Amino acid sequence: MKVGIDSNIFIMCMNPLSDHHIIFKKLVSGNYSLCITTEISLEYLEVFQIKFNSVKSEMLHKFLHESNYVIDTEVFFKWNLIIADPDDNKYADCYLASNADYLVINDKHFSVLKQTEFPTVRCINIDEFTKMLTE
Repeated sequence: MKVGIDSNIFIMCMNPLSDHHIIFKKLVSGNYSLCITTEISLEYLEVFQIKFNSVKSEMLHKFLHESNYVIDTEVFFKWNLIIADPDDNKYADCYLASNADYLVINDKHFSVLKQTEFPTVRCINIDEFTKMLTE
């Protein structure tokens, strides 16, 4: 299974005390693959540096670039499907370019993707993805 994960979701699953930590644990153990682009990687790094100390931030960044379960994706076409927050388009574009199975989001700006007939983007929230990984 290949997924795209919004940076807010990725940060939420980093806390070992979180109900959603299973998302990170399952990624590390190879139960699914995370699709990212350079732009997404840079956003993750920026958020890591704000939320975590420099050592943990660097470890997470290194994991993203060395893990066999992280797929670096090249986007050749920008769909611009999310007008309310154009910066979020990088996640939809990565999802489409990587032919991912799901885009895991909690941001209301992504709701437009559920109404878009073409291209189809299968969005699920953090609770749905957590449940999927634990079944």
